[in-house]
Amino acid sequence: MRGADDRERLVRELRSHRIELERQNEELRLARAEVEAGLQKYYELYDCAPVGYCTVDGAGTIRESNLAGALLLGVDRARLLGGRIGDFVAESSRNGLARFLERSFSTEHKATGEVSVPNGEGGERYLYLEGSSFEAASGEPCCRIAMMDVTASRQTSIELEHYRYHLEELVQQRTCELEEANARLRGQTENVRSIYQALDSIGLIVCHLEEHDARIEIFSAGAEKLFGSNQKDVIGRSLRLILPPEGREAMADRVERLRQGQAMQASDMTLVRRSGVRFPAVVSVHPFARHAGRFTRAVGAFRDISELMLIQEKLQAMNDELELRVKERTAELHESNVALKVLLNKREEDRLALSEQILANTAKLVDPYLDRLMASGLTDPQRVLVDILRANIEELTVPFATAISSKLSRLTPAEIQVANLVKLGKRTKEIAEIMRLSPGTVGIHRKNIRRKLELTHKKTNLQTMLSTVP
Repeated sequence: MRGADDRERLVRELRSHRIELERQNEELRLARAEVEAGLQKYYELYDCAPVGYCTVDGAGTIRESNLAGALLLGVDRARLLGGRIGDFVAESSRNGLARFLERSFSTEHKATGEVSVPNGEGGERYLYLEGSSFEAASGEPCCRIAMMDVTASRQTSIELEHYRYHLEELVQQRTCELEEANARLRGQTENVRSIYQALDSIGLIVCHLEEHDARIEIFSAGAEKLFGSNQKDVIGRSLRLILPPEGREAMADRVERLRQGQAMQASDMTLVRRSGVRFPAVVSVHPFARHAGRFTRAVGAFRDISELMLIQEKLQAMNDELELRVKERTAELHESNVALKVLLNKREEDRLALSEQILANTAKLVDPYLDRLMASGLTDPQRVLVDILRANIEELTVPFATAISSKLSRLTPAEIQVANLVKLGKRTKEIAEIMRLSPGTVGIHRKNIRRKLELTHKKTNLQTMLSTVP
């Protein structure tokens, strides 16, 4: 009995254990199904994601990649795995990729970068990279890289930058135009201000032209300031109120001429203010509003010229004083010129007298001794020295001889010496002795002098002629 009980108990335990195993098996089957579903979900999330993912080791070798990563790098995934990521980017981006990987492996934070890859059509595609490092199960450091195509956004950025530059140019151009417009506006404002100031100093009156009178219809602020009357007090009244009594008599004739179309152009008149004070003014009146062959209205501009006339009077006084000073100064200069001419004539006479004296002294005191020296039996070298001395003396005295008169400019130096001695009253024999010449030679010089002075066949005395030469 006991053995049967043990067997029954053992069977019950086995059945219970079997039921537990079946339950655990069902749980394992459900867990496996969940794991397979998770793997499928991970595959769909990782491999079919629109963003490219890849895993590289420290040497830059690609360990894993999704389909989008292979498409972005432009190669098949089978060829991509096991290759170096730097081989799939453009050569110009390899240095940038190396710096990006260095930052990704050296920090726990995400690193970013940008590279370009060939697009297979001769151009390039730009990829934005985000990378973070992690430790693989084998303990080897790796890096997960997310890649996104930013070619379109980059092109958009370039276009936006281009548009920005273009917009800046347009803004700058528009700014210049606005500055020019502001400058013109300021100029126009100044002109308007000047016109307003000018109008403020000019009285404008519009009148209705009647048969023999003119009635005031408009009385401007400038007119109120000019005449001292208020507009409401003068409307409808005759224009005679601004004229002095002696000027009112010609009012009818002036009105008639205005009605016929004859304007009054800038006429000087004397007008009267409300206080009774008279003042000079420039008046211009022009008719308008023609009806039935006659003008019915006229506008007049009235301007006070008291200050202008005062300035003119001051200018005239200054001009008169200046003319008086000019006359006085002219008289002083005339007297100075007369005295200066006297001094210059005196100096010229003294200069001529000095020239004559120098020439006479040279001819009388130097030349005879030089001639005697030459006749004293000198040696040839001594004669040469005496000739040089005579030539130098003649060179020194020629300017004095030439300065005597322009009429003597055609005479030779010897003829000038003869002319000077004749002028001093020397006779031919005396001249010959002084100059150590023969009387015949002196006579020839005298004839040449008379010919050059145009005295040939004339009874004019040579000494007298030479004495009158200045």
